[in-house]
Amino acid sequence: MDQSDFDSKHNERYHLKGKSTLLNSPKGKRNILLIGPQTELIFAERSFMAPALGVIRLAGYLNKKGHYAESFEPNLPMLTNEGPFLEEVLKSKKWDIIGFSILEETFVHDIKNMQLAEKMCPDAIFVAGGIEAQFNYQNVLDKTPCKIVIISEGEKSLLALAEGEKIDNIPGIVFKNSSVPLDQHTFDFATSAIEWETLPYERYWDYYLKKYGNKINEEKMDEIHTVRIFSRNRCPVGCKFCSSTNQITWGSGQKVPVISASEDTLIHNIKRIVEAHPRVRTVYLTDDDFCIVYRSVTKFCEKIINEKNNGNLPKNLTFMAFCRASDASVEMFKWMKKAGFRRLNIGIESFSDKVLTEMNKRCTAEENHNCLKIAKETGVGAYCNLIVTTPESTLEDVEATVEEAYKYTLDPFYHFGVTLGIKPLKGTDYYETFSDFKTRVVKIEDTNFNLKYDDLIYANDTRVKTLQLRYWNEIDDFITEEIKKKDIKHGNAQNLSTLKLTFLKKLLHEIKTNNLSVMPDSLPQNKADPYNERQTVDVDVDVEYKDPNKEEKNKKSRYGSW
Repeated sequence: MDQSDFDSKHNERYHLKGKSTLLNSPKGKRNILLIGPQTELIFAERSFMAPALGVIRLAGYLNKKGHYAESFEPNLPMLTNEGPFLEEVLKSKKWDIIGFSILEETFVHDIKNMQLAEKMCPDAIFVAGGIEAQFNYQNVLDKTPCKIVIISEGEKSLLALAEGEKIDNIPGIVFKNSSVPLDQHTFDFATSAIEWETLPYERYWDYYLKKYGNKINEEKMDEIHTVRIFSRNRCPVGCKFCSSTNQITWGSGQKVPVISASEDTLIHNIKRIVEAHPRVRTVYLTDDDFCIVYRSVTKFCEKIINEKNNGNLPKNLTFMAFCRASDASVEMFKWMKKAGFRRLNIGIESFSDKVLTEMNKRCTAEENHNCLKIAKETGVGAYCNLIVTTPESTLEDVEATVEEAYKYTLDPFYHFGVTLGIKPLKGTDYYETFSDFKTRVVKIEDTNFNLKYDDLIYANDTRVKTLQLRYWNEIDDFITEEIKKKDIKHGNAQNLSTLKLTFLKKLLHEIKTNNLSVMPDSLPQNKADPYNERQTVDVDVDVEYKDPNKEEKNKKSRYGSW
């Protein structure tokens, strides 16, 4: 199928422009299926430890509004080889609307699920949402069966679609051949849809336990009981590499206020979760910066401690959250430790003040060091994100970050997720400013379409670009060799980050000593990093090492394979 045939087929079926409703009848109870993103197999188990909240949240909201909505986690049957599989779910009902949550790294797999859904449910309306759909909506509209993209919080937009609202009047969406320019859409309506008190957290594990409870051993059941929860719709800081600040406003040019749940509402939701699922032992607070308001954090911790002491929450309930280094204080971390925070994901990014200023981190290298010191003193686990190169980094900037980070990895208390460069995300300043990207092209099976991924931004400094290219070409072989040489049994985040930083130290020495600025002639376009710690940094369990060069697709360790 070529592009013209594709457009003709789908535009004819949808007749979007000026149509009052896409459904056969404007009113009535709808059957709505919402499908989560499907990751690569080797990363699926990490996702399974805390399934994506978005589709569960939306399904619960639509059910409360009188429709029948079901969420589906595609990673779970992939891991267990037990149904229901997507085919079974698709044929279980006559679905009126089928929605897909899309991430950049899952898009190829999500398209396959869309194609299957279109084949089995040709009369359904297909809708896309999620980060990839929001920022690359034109790609989604052009290359998938989805002709409607929700680019805001999805509750009210999806409800309006289900209830037969005139398509031109639904805020927060864009569609093929839109008659209303995107920048005229009103996002306030969609964004303010979050009903904190009624978010369906009590359903979080219902689907999985009902469908799979007898197929997952007790050890695994204990392992998986982590729940994602959030209390803020966006981050207000504005780091240049992060899309969170502009996520809701992308395309509209309108500033959307930061909307937060109160400490009491957040605790109310946590109690609902624990009451519904007593085996939950970890609450993952997924706000981009949970710690941004000191008094709010300490009030939350104080109330959590009281609820535990009064027997309203389990004593062993723990928490994880994201934190900026500039938020850190001894007093706040002590409160968090006492309340049960076992881990903070800290956006260190760099130990170069120049680079931190370039990123608009609003943080200094000294504050980064101080935060890590406080974490160690108070016993709150530190899982640190590191961005080694930026478009404007010098070799000296890179060296400052690598050397300091390496020292920390020698202490088993600290864990680092090492990323070599800035990912050019739409909605970020870096994407708008720079255009020299490391890209790869992936063919979409059973179509004439290719997807172009912009993976990282090349550095302006020739020597830093040399470092980037050599690292991407050689890191896999280096890690494999070192693991065998040193007989490393587990590929946990600490081991992998230490190896990555060791290799970077080696490259820095070679480039500085020999003044190398000659780049490799070519870079493999589809070479993926199987040791991507963006995935492993969220997991504080050891992962048994598997040689990626060996075909062991059907053999997995307890925690998945590398």
